[in-house]
Amino acid sequence: MGDDRTSWTGPGGLRVTAVRLSGAHGVWAALAGVRGAGAYLVTRNGEIVGYYATVEELADVLDLAELRAD
Repeated sequence: MGDDRTSWTGPGGLRVTAVRLSGAHGVWAALAGVRGAGAYLVTRNGEIVGYYATVEELADVLDLAELRAD
């Protein structure tokens, strides 16, 4: 997860963004129990759904085939 954010969109206002866990992202992710250098932030219509440490965790909560690269 580099300096440039990578993101994908899905149906119903869904957005997945690869983020560095520093600053506010680090605080929010830690509160959700996610630690490490980076994670996947999932939002729906701008509201946080959750932070996920791995693609496997992400796949447990949404269908990755529905995502499209921005």
